[in-house]
Amino acid sequence: MAESVSRDQIIERLLAASDAKLTLEGVSDATSLREDLDISSLILITLATELEEKLQIDIDDDELSRIQTVGDLFRTIEKSRRRSQ
Repeated sequence: MAESVSRDQIIERLLAASDAKLTLEGVSDATSLREDLDISSLILITLATELEEKLQIDIDDDELSRIQTVGDLFRTIEKSRRRSQ
């Protein structure tokens, strides 16, 4: 059964992987993973793998490569959830 993971938990995980000095409240859908959070492609792949396991979803490589912002990440998660239902 898929584990429930909140939006805030996902953002906190992004912040933990980042050297950025942002807080949870400072992150919006427009926040850039690369420029604002300094999330590398490798870190994003690792985080996506964690989310796939916890949420029992599949994020394909093409979708992953198009994720630029926090909002993109959440839209991709929702799209993957709908596909897996």
